Amino acid sequence: MTLASGASNGHNGLVLIALIAGGTVAVVALAVYLGSAFTERRRRAYTLVTRWRDLGLLFATMALALYVWGCLRIFLLYGKEGGEDCFTLSDLRKGVKLNTATGDFVPLRLVCHMSDGHSFSIIIPDFVNPTVAVLLLLALACGTISAVCHRKRHTTHLEAGQP
Repeated sequence: MTLASGASNGHNGLVLIALIAGGTVAVVALAVYLGSAFTERRRRAYTLVTRWRDLGLLFATMALALYVWGCLRIFLLYGKEGGEDCFTLSDLRKGVKLNTATGDFVPLRLVCHMSDGHSFSIIIPDFVNPTVAVLLLLALACGTISAVCHRKRHTTHLEAGQP
């Protein structure tokens, strides 16, 4: 059985396994951290800075979870024959052959290049990459707002003579 696809196709099986394993551990760790925000002690200590930071972490965690899910789909659903998912019944009737299947990690995709010249993406749903991009932009915006709020608060404390 081929793991996702060979290194020549763009998705190296070992890299894919490492992304899935590391990403899953990171998602679980971030989910536990964010879940701890609901404890009474953490809720009392919440400030505007920590709320924006945790919201940014939530968006980043959601993006990572979706990306790992896409990697898992490639790992589990890509055919044992290395490209059988590229063919439809009409392609087989026409005698169309698979030239190559290429894969990229950013954006996450697996593309079939057929002998008749057309190419199309398989396995990864069309919504995955745009959703990951939007979630990462939201995480970046929340992180920036958190940093600005922290800087403003820190500057205000220094001007007032507080540490």
